[in-house]
Amino acid sequence: MPIPAFVATTIETWADFYDHHQLVSVTVRSLHLAGLVLGGGTALAADRRVLKAARSEPAARVGVVASLDEAHRVVVPALALMMVTGVLMTLSDTDTFFGSRLYGFKLSLVGLLLLNGLGLLLAERAVAKERPKGWVWLAVTSAASLALWLATLFTGVWLTVAA
Repeated sequence: MPIPAFVATTIETWADFYDHHQLVSVTVRSLHLAGLVLGGGTALAADRRVLKAARSEPAARVGVVASLDEAHRVVVPALALMMVTGVLMTLSDTDTFFGSRLYGFKLSLVGLLLLNGLGLLLAERAVAKERPKGWVWLAVTSAASLALWLATLFTGVWLTVAA
């Protein structure tokens, strides 16, 4: 399905602007990395706290769930920032990115990361309602989160080298 002419023109204009204005391209990439550092770092720290608490006594777990709400206030906006800047970087060179299997793989990892985030929220609610398997699911989704953040980072770095 061909894209409408005005969309193609807009993408071409953005790609040309991005290509010829180094400050813009550096700013977009820096914002993408800032989102990764802040959001990913916060998520990894929260995941580690959950995994440690899952092996602890129930009394030691109380503050961990409350700290997850604080983590979400950092991670969610950081993810939004990474998605916006990721789209801007993709639109700067659609031929390279859309033609790359590695890019498709990275997008799949991002999709899994978002789905896992939903799983984390559901597991947190299960823990809050004191469901029997709540902490098991919270630990599993936290471990998956940790792995997905690192795999996405690895794939993103590989993508920049391959591009």
